[in-house]
Amino acid sequence: MRTWTGISGPIDPGYEWYEIAKIWQTPGEGERWMAELDLGAFAEQLTSNFRVPSEEARIAVRHFDDAMKASILALYRSAVHVGAEWSPALANVAAPALVMWGIEDALLPHRFADSLGEATHARAVVKLRTAHWPSLEQPADVARELEAHWT
Repeated sequence: MRTWTGISGPIDPGYEWYEIAKIWQTPGEGERWMAELDLGAFAEQLTSNFRVPSEEARIAVRHFDDAMKASILALYRSAVHVGAEWSPALANVAAPALVMWGIEDALLPHRFADSLGEATHARAVVKLRTAHWPSLEQPADVARELEAHWT
């Protein structure tokens, strides 16, 4: 691996999952949440609560079929203890690292960007004035940082 980039992904045993993630991680509750999901309302929540551009939110929810729902539940259930499981190995990351984070992310406080950057000896920790998805809110800034990291 030539380089490594982490974007809005806390790998820290001190990170506590947000409420919707806890629902998705709970057998039965996650399936019920997915079965009752109102896609139009969810698209609006993505835009109003998480600053996903409205067109991107509408596109995203069009892909919420049964396979996507099952994938989300499987992913979140596989990651319940990811911070505790992966954090010890972060010191072994040898590839040049870049960490990017939205400083206005209500789900993932940016202090976790600093701890991830420190643990991986990142060449830079870049904090953008975005919420949870920097690549959707500021794609040009994310692309610029990635290109600089890759050269």
